[in-house]
Amino acid sequence: MLLVKTYLDKSRIHGLGVFADEFIRKETKVWRFVFGFDRFYNAKTFAKLPKPAKDYIKRYGYRWGREILFSADHDSYMNHSEDPNTYLKNGFAIARRNIRKGEEITYDYREFGEGFCAAFLKRPARKRAKTAR
Repeated sequence: MLLVKTYLDKSRIHGLGVFADEFIRKETKVWRFVFGFDRFYNAKTFAKLPKPAKDYIKRYGYRWGREILFSADHDSYMNHSEDPNTYLKNGFAIARRNIRKGEEITYDYREFGEGFCAAFLKRPARKRAKTAR
């Protein structure tokens, strides 16, 4: 579940994207999984879904371990960036830097693990310089 105000709009990256509808300060928690709103599907449950539902979840969900995670909000439209403005930590997506209102919010899909997207496995996630705090 996105924890900040967002909206969908045409993306320069791909199709639709998720855009900040408010200023998001660096280190703000942007997303977390919320049981009862977002959903995990195991293979057995996923197999029982009608084909249109499976096709939709295959496109907008992602693998997390042996399960498929589906975010029930705009998060499903989050696009990949080589220079993302969020990162994953302790079950949250967190703003890597200040995100301006109207800026597209992005992930580095490779942070989700090997099962997520084969196209991104060919390139290792870029190493990020550690900054002093």
